[in-house]
Amino acid sequence: MNADELAHLLPEPAALRELCRRTALLEFLVAPGNRFRRYDHTTHWRPGWDLATMANGAGDDYSIAVSEHAGLIRCFDHESPRSPYADEDHEFWPGTVDALPDRFRPFLDDPGFTGGDESAVTALLWWLPQDTSWRTGATGSLADGSGWLLDFLYAPDPAQVCQASFRDDYGRPLDLAAVRAVLAGEPLTGELVAALGPGNDPADLLRRAEERELFRPMPR
Repeated sequence: MNADELAHLLPEPAALRELCRRTALLEFLVAPGNRFRRYDHTTHWRPGWDLATMANGAGDDYSIAVSEHAGLIRCFDHESPRSPYADEDHEFWPGTVDALPDRFRPFLDDPGFTGGDESAVTALLWWLPQDTSWRTGATGSLADGSGWLLDFLYAPDPAQVCQASFRDDYGRPLDLAAVRAVLAGEPLTGELVAALGPGNDPADLLRRAEERELFRPMPR
C-alpha cells in the first residue's frame, strides 16, 4: 500500500498525535533502558507542533510534524525504488516533494524533521486545516514504503501491531490487554506498568515518562 492508497485510512491530526505519543510511551514502558528505541515523541517541538519519529536502525524511518489541525508525514524506505538514492541524479520521485504545499516546505529544511538527511524522502502526506483527509502528490504502483512504515497508524487494532513488533524487538511476550490500555489512553496504574516491564519501578517510570511529556497524569 502506497501513500495515495492509505491517505484516507489515517486518523485526523489530533488523533494521530495522541496515538504516536502513546506508542512512544508504550515502548518506553516496555524498554526504558534501551537508548535505541524505535519510537520517540517530542511535545512542543516547534510552536504549536509536536514531532513523532520512528527509526528502525536499518535505514528506514519516518517523522510526523503534527498540530491540532494540520500535519506533515515524511516516510523513507531505503530500499524503495522511489528513493532519491535509487536515482543517479538523486532526484525526488515526481509528485513527492514538488506537490507539497508551501507552508510545509520549511520542515524539509529542518534537520529535526529530516533526521539530518534532506534526501530521505520516499513519501509525503499532509493535512491542511481545511482538509478532511490526508493528501499526497505521488501516485503509482512502485512501493514508497509508507504502507508498512505507518502500519499501526491505520490498523483496525493498533495494539496487535505494536504487540507483535515489540515482541520481536525485545524477545519477550507482551500482555495484549496492557498494550491496548496504554494505546487507549487509560489511566496508568502500577500493575499496568509492571505488566509491561517486569522488574522496573513503576513509580520511577511514570515520573520519567512525565518529565519527557509522554505521560499526562490524571488531575487530582
